Amino acid sequence: MFAERVGSVKMHAKVSDSVAADLVQRLDRRVRDAMPGFQGRFIKSTGDGLLLGFEEAPAAVRCAGEIHRLCDELARGGKQDFLVRIAAHTGEVLHGDGDIHGNTVNLAARILSVAVAGETSVTAETWAGLGAGERQGFVPHGPEMFKGFARFCFLHKKPNPDPLMDPTLRPGSLGDEETVRHLTDAMPKHARYALVLEHPQLNKTVLLSEGETHVFGRAPECGTVIADRMLSGTHAAFAVVEGILWCFDLESSNGVTYRGRRVRRRTPVEKNSMVELPAGSIQVKLP
Repeated sequence: MFAERVGSVKMHAKVSDSVAADLVQRLDRRVRDAMPGFQGRFIKSTGDGLLLGFEEAPAAVRCAGEIHRLCDELARGGKQDFLVRIAAHTGEVLHGDGDIHGNTVNLAARILSVAVAGETSVTAETWAGLGAGERQGFVPHGPEMFKGFARFCFLHKKPNPDPLMDPTLRPGSLGDEETVRHLTDAMPKHARYALVLEHPQLNKTVLLSEGETHVFGRAPECGTVIADRMLSGTHAAFAVVEGILWCFDLESSNGVTYRGRRVRRRTPVEKNSMVELPAGSIQVKLP
Protein backbone atom coordinates (compact mmCIF):
# COMPACT_ATOMS: atom_id res chain seq x y z
CA MET A 1 0.00 0.00 0.00
CA PHE A 2 1.26 3.46 -0.97
CA ALA A 3 0.28 6.69 0.78
CA GLU A 4 1.38 9.77 -1.14
CA ARG A 5 1.16 13.36 0.04
CA VAL A 6 -0.86 15.73 -2.13
CA GLY A 7 -0.19 19.44 -2.50
CA SER A 8 3.34 19.39 -1.09
CA VAL A 9 4.46 22.30 -3.27
CA LYS A 10 1.49 24.40 -2.20
CA MET A 11 2.12 23.58 1.46
CA HIS A 12 5.78 24.60 1.23
CA ALA A 13 4.71 27.85 -0.45
CA LYS A 14 2.36 28.69 2.44
CA VAL A 15 4.56 27.79 5.40
CA SER A 16 8.27 27.59 6.17
CA ASP A 17 10.25 24.52 5.19
CA SER A 18 10.73 23.67 8.86
CA VAL A 19 6.96 23.67 9.54
CA ALA A 20 6.29 21.52 6.48
CA ALA A 21 9.09 19.11 7.37
CA ASP A 22 7.76 18.84 10.93
CA LEU A 23 4.30 17.85 9.69
CA VAL A 24 5.80 15.18 7.43
CA GLN A 25 8.01 13.78 10.19
CA ARG A 26 5.13 13.71 12.67
CA LEU A 27 2.97 11.76 10.23
CA ASP A 28 5.80 9.29 9.54
CA ARG A 29 6.34 8.71 13.24
CA ARG A 30 2.64 8.25 13.99
CA VAL A 31 2.18 5.84 11.09
CA ARG A 32 5.21 3.83 12.24
CA ASP A 33 3.76 3.67 15.76
CA ALA A 34 0.36 2.57 14.45
CA MET A 35 1.60 -0.25 12.24
CA PRO A 36 1.77 -3.04 14.87
CA GLY A 37 -1.92 -2.53 15.58
CA PHE A 38 -2.69 -3.37 11.94
CA GLN A 39 -0.18 -6.23 11.67
CA GLY A 40 1.60 -4.08 9.13
CA ARG A 41 5.14 -3.21 8.23
CA PHE A 42 6.57 0.23 7.50
CA ILE A 43 8.68 -0.52 4.42
CA LYS A 44 10.12 2.90 3.60
CA SER A 45 9.55 6.57 2.98
CA THR A 46 9.34 7.33 -0.75
CA GLY A 47 10.09 11.04 -0.50
CA ASP A 48 6.53 12.25 -1.00
CA GLY A 49 4.91 9.33 0.74
CA LEU A 50 5.10 5.93 2.39
CA LEU A 51 5.24 2.30 1.28
CA LEU A 52 3.56 -0.09 3.71
CA GLY A 53 3.01 -3.87 3.72
CA PHE A 54 0.25 -5.95 5.33
CA GLU A 55 -0.60 -9.59 5.77
CA GLU A 56 -4.32 -9.06 5.09
CA ALA A 57 -6.39 -6.65 3.03
CA PRO A 58 -8.83 -5.63 5.81
CA ALA A 59 -5.95 -4.44 7.97
CA ALA A 60 -4.57 -2.38 5.08
CA VAL A 61 -7.92 -0.64 4.50
CA ARG A 62 -8.39 0.06 8.21
CA CYS A 63 -4.87 1.48 8.32
CA ALA A 64 -5.66 3.67 5.30
CA GLY A 65 -8.58 5.13 7.24
CA GLU A 66 -6.31 5.78 10.21
CA ILE A 67 -3.74 7.55 8.02
CA HIS A 68 -6.44 9.86 6.62
CA ARG A 69 -7.59 10.52 10.20
CA LEU A 70 -4.04 11.34 11.29
CA CYS A 71 -3.66 13.74 8.36
CA ASP A 72 -6.89 15.50 9.34
CA GLU A 73 -5.74 15.75 12.94
CA LEU A 74 -2.38 17.23 11.95
CA ALA A 75 -4.03 19.57 9.46
CA ARG A 76 -6.54 20.90 11.97
CA GLY A 77 -3.89 21.28 14.64
CA GLY A 78 -1.59 23.19 12.35
CA LYS A 79 -4.39 24.93 10.41
CA GLN A 80 -2.70 23.72 7.26
CA ASP A 81 -3.80 21.45 4.39
CA PHE A 82 -2.21 18.03 4.83
CA LEU A 83 -3.61 15.29 2.64
CA VAL A 84 -2.63 11.95 1.17
CA ARG A 85 -3.98 9.69 -1.53
CA ILE A 86 -3.73 5.96 -0.90
CA ALA A 87 -3.56 2.99 -3.28
CA ALA A 88 -3.59 -0.69 -2.31
CA HIS A 89 -3.18 -3.88 -4.31
CA THR A 90 -2.97 -7.49 -3.14
CA GLY A 91 -0.55 -10.06 -4.53
CA GLU A 92 2.87 -11.63 -4.21
CA VAL A 93 5.93 -9.48 -3.62
CA LEU A 94 9.66 -10.04 -3.67
CA HIS A 95 11.59 -9.19 -0.52
CA GLY A 96 15.16 -7.89 -0.52
CA ASP A 97 17.39 -5.34 1.20
CA GLY A 98 14.57 -4.23 3.50
CA ASP A 99 12.35 -3.38 0.54
CA ILE A 100 9.64 -5.09 -1.54
CA HIS A 101 9.51 -5.36 -5.33
CA GLY A 102 7.52 -6.84 -8.20
CA ASN A 103 4.41 -6.21 -10.26
CA THR A 104 2.17 -6.00 -7.19
CA VAL A 105 4.19 -3.06 -5.91
CA ASN A 106 4.43 -1.50 -9.37
CA LEU A 107 0.67 -1.64 -9.93
CA ALA A 108 -0.09 -0.12 -6.52
CA ALA A 109 2.27 2.74 -7.37
CA ARG A 110 0.59 3.32 -10.73
CA ILE A 111 -2.87 3.44 -9.15
CA LEU A 112 -1.81 6.57 -7.26
CA SER A 113 -2.03 8.41 -10.60
CA VAL A 114 -5.82 7.97 -10.68
CA ALA A 115 -6.43 8.64 -6.96
CA VAL A 116 -7.05 12.13 -5.67
CA ALA A 117 -6.54 13.98 -2.39
CA GLY A 118 -8.15 12.31 0.59
CA GLU A 119 -9.05 9.17 -1.35
CA THR A 120 -8.29 5.46 -0.96
CA SER A 121 -8.23 3.30 -4.10
CA VAL A 122 -8.12 -0.51 -4.01
CA THR A 123 -7.98 -3.15 -6.74
CA ALA A 124 -10.48 -5.97 -7.19
CA GLU A 125 -7.93 -8.33 -5.61
CA THR A 126 -7.85 -6.22 -2.43
CA TRP A 127 -11.63 -5.67 -2.55
CA ALA A 128 -12.22 -9.44 -2.66
CA GLY A 129 -10.46 -9.82 0.69
CA LEU A 130 -12.57 -7.20 2.49
CA GLY A 131 -15.52 -7.83 4.77
CA ALA A 132 -18.73 -5.84 4.79
CA GLY A 133 -17.37 -3.41 7.37
CA GLU A 134 -14.24 -2.52 5.44
CA ARG A 135 -16.24 -2.13 2.20
CA GLN A 136 -18.46 0.61 3.59
CA GLY A 137 -17.98 3.95 1.86
CA PHE A 138 -16.32 2.52 -1.25
CA VAL A 139 -17.83 3.11 -4.69
CA PRO A 140 -16.95 1.27 -7.91
CA HIS A 141 -14.59 3.28 -10.07
CA GLY A 142 -14.42 0.76 -12.89
CA PRO A 143 -11.50 -0.47 -14.99
CA GLU A 144 -8.16 1.24 -15.48
CA MET A 145 -5.28 0.19 -17.71
CA PHE A 146 -1.69 1.28 -17.20
CA LYS A 147 1.24 1.34 -19.60
CA GLY A 148 3.48 -1.67 -19.06
CA PHE A 149 0.69 -3.96 -17.91
CA ALA A 150 -1.02 -6.53 -20.12
CA ARG A 151 -4.46 -6.41 -18.49
CA PHE A 152 -6.88 -3.91 -16.97
CA CYS A 153 -7.49 -3.69 -13.24
CA PHE A 154 -10.85 -2.89 -11.63
CA LEU A 155 -10.80 -0.26 -8.87
CA HIS A 156 -13.00 0.75 -5.97
CA LYS A 157 -12.57 4.15 -4.31
CA LYS A 158 -13.43 5.67 -0.96
CA PRO A 159 -13.27 9.43 -0.27
CA ASN A 160 -12.35 10.85 3.12
CA PRO A 161 -15.77 12.12 4.26
CA ASP A 162 -14.80 15.42 5.89
CA PRO A 163 -11.22 16.53 5.29
CA LEU A 164 -9.81 19.95 6.06
CA MET A 165 -8.96 20.86 2.51
CA ASP A 166 -8.06 23.75 0.28
CA PRO A 167 -10.86 23.99 -2.33
CA THR A 168 -8.32 23.58 -5.15
CA LEU A 169 -7.36 20.17 -3.73
CA ARG A 170 -10.90 18.82 -3.37
CA PRO A 171 -11.43 15.48 -5.11
CA GLY A 172 -12.17 16.00 -8.77
CA SER A 173 -12.70 12.38 -9.69
CA LEU A 174 -15.89 11.66 -7.79
CA GLY A 175 -18.21 13.75 -9.91
CA ASP A 176 -16.60 12.39 -13.06
CA GLU A 177 -17.03 8.84 -11.80
CA GLU A 178 -20.72 9.43 -11.09
CA THR A 179 -21.10 10.65 -14.67
CA VAL A 180 -19.26 7.61 -16.04
CA ARG A 181 -21.31 5.21 -13.89
CA HIS A 182 -24.55 6.87 -14.98
CA LEU A 183 -23.45 6.55 -18.60
CA THR A 184 -22.38 2.91 -18.38
CA ASP A 185 -25.48 1.92 -16.39
CA ALA A 186 -27.61 3.11 -19.32
CA MET A 187 -25.48 1.41 -22.01
CA PRO A 188 -26.47 -1.98 -23.47
CA LYS A 189 -24.25 -4.81 -22.24
CA HIS A 190 -22.72 -7.40 -24.53
CA ALA A 191 -20.54 -10.41 -23.74
CA ARG A 192 -18.51 -10.06 -26.94
CA TYR A 193 -17.41 -7.31 -29.33
CA ALA A 194 -15.67 -7.22 -32.70
CA LEU A 195 -12.93 -4.63 -33.22
CA VAL A 196 -12.47 -4.00 -36.93
CA LEU A 197 -9.09 -2.39 -37.60
CA GLU A 198 -8.70 -0.48 -40.85
CA HIS A 199 -5.16 0.83 -41.24
CA PRO A 200 -3.01 1.55 -44.33
CA GLN A 201 -0.66 -1.25 -43.23
CA LEU A 202 -3.08 -3.74 -41.71
CA ASN A 203 -6.73 -4.77 -41.85
CA LYS A 204 -7.81 -7.10 -39.08
CA THR A 205 -10.80 -8.09 -36.92
CA VAL A 206 -10.27 -8.84 -33.23
CA LEU A 207 -12.96 -10.64 -31.23
CA LEU A 208 -12.96 -9.57 -27.59
CA SER A 209 -14.93 -11.36 -24.87
CA GLU A 210 -15.84 -10.50 -21.28
CA GLY A 211 -12.75 -10.02 -19.11
CA GLU A 212 -10.31 -9.91 -22.03
CA THR A 213 -7.86 -7.13 -22.91
CA HIS A 214 -6.29 -6.37 -26.29
CA VAL A 215 -3.45 -3.90 -26.90
CA PHE A 216 -2.63 -2.10 -30.17
CA GLY A 217 0.77 -0.56 -30.87
CA ARG A 218 4.23 -0.92 -32.40
CA ALA A 219 5.81 -3.05 -29.65
CA PRO A 220 6.12 -6.81 -30.20
CA GLU A 221 4.26 -7.57 -26.97
CA CYS A 222 1.05 -5.99 -28.30
CA GLY A 223 -1.86 -8.19 -29.29
CA THR A 224 -1.96 -6.37 -32.61
CA VAL A 225 1.37 -5.01 -33.86
CA ILE A 226 1.21 -2.15 -36.39
CA ALA A 227 4.51 -0.93 -37.82
CA ASP A 228 3.45 2.71 -37.85
CA ARG A 229 5.77 5.32 -36.32
CA MET A 230 2.74 7.49 -35.54
CA LEU A 231 1.79 4.90 -32.94
CA SER A 232 3.47 4.52 -29.56
CA GLY A 233 4.97 1.19 -28.51
CA THR A 234 1.83 0.36 -26.57
CA HIS A 235 -0.64 2.88 -27.91
CA ALA A 236 -4.18 1.89 -26.93
CA ALA A 237 -6.03 -0.99 -25.32
CA PHE A 238 -9.59 -2.32 -25.28
CA ALA A 239 -11.25 -4.45 -22.62
CA VAL A 240 -14.73 -5.86 -22.01
CA VAL A 241 -15.71 -5.31 -18.38
CA GLU A 242 -19.19 -6.19 -17.08
CA GLY A 243 -20.53 -6.10 -20.63
CA ILE A 244 -19.11 -2.67 -21.47
CA LEU A 245 -16.30 -2.14 -23.97
CA TRP A 246 -13.66 0.28 -22.70
CA CYS A 247 -10.94 2.07 -24.65
CA PHE A 248 -7.76 3.12 -22.85
CA ASP A 249 -5.10 5.53 -24.06
CA LEU A 250 -1.79 4.15 -22.79
CA GLU A 251 0.01 7.48 -22.44
CA SER A 252 0.43 7.58 -26.22
CA SER A 253 2.15 10.51 -27.90
CA ASN A 254 -0.38 11.06 -30.69
CA GLY A 255 -3.51 9.99 -28.90
CA VAL A 256 -6.75 8.15 -29.59
CA THR A 257 -9.96 9.92 -30.60
CA TYR A 258 -13.55 8.92 -29.86
CA ARG A 259 -16.50 10.95 -31.12
CA GLY A 260 -14.26 13.87 -31.99
CA ARG A 261 -12.55 14.09 -28.61
CA ARG A 262 -9.18 12.79 -27.53
CA VAL A 263 -9.50 9.99 -24.98
CA ARG A 264 -8.14 11.11 -21.63
CA ARG A 265 -7.06 7.85 -20.04
CA ARG A 266 -10.27 5.86 -20.61
CA THR A 267 -13.76 5.94 -22.06
CA PRO A 268 -16.63 3.48 -22.52
CA VAL A 269 -17.33 2.78 -26.19
CA GLU A 270 -20.67 1.89 -27.76
CA LYS A 271 -21.30 -0.61 -30.54
CA ASN A 272 -21.50 0.72 -34.11
CA SER A 273 -19.07 3.51 -33.22
CA MET A 274 -15.50 4.28 -34.24
CA VAL A 275 -12.22 4.94 -32.42
CA GLU A 276 -9.69 6.85 -34.49
CA LEU A 277 -5.95 6.22 -34.37
CA PRO A 278 -3.36 8.72 -35.69
CA ALA A 279 -3.70 6.79 -38.97
CA GLY A 280 -6.59 4.40 -39.48
CA SER A 281 -9.50 3.51 -37.26
CA ILE A 282 -11.11 0.76 -35.19
CA GLN A 283 -14.82 0.15 -35.77
CA VAL A 284 -16.77 -1.42 -32.90
CA LYS A 285 -19.33 -4.01 -33.92
CA LEU A 286 -21.08 -7.06 -32.53
CA PRO A 287 -19.80 -10.39 -33.90
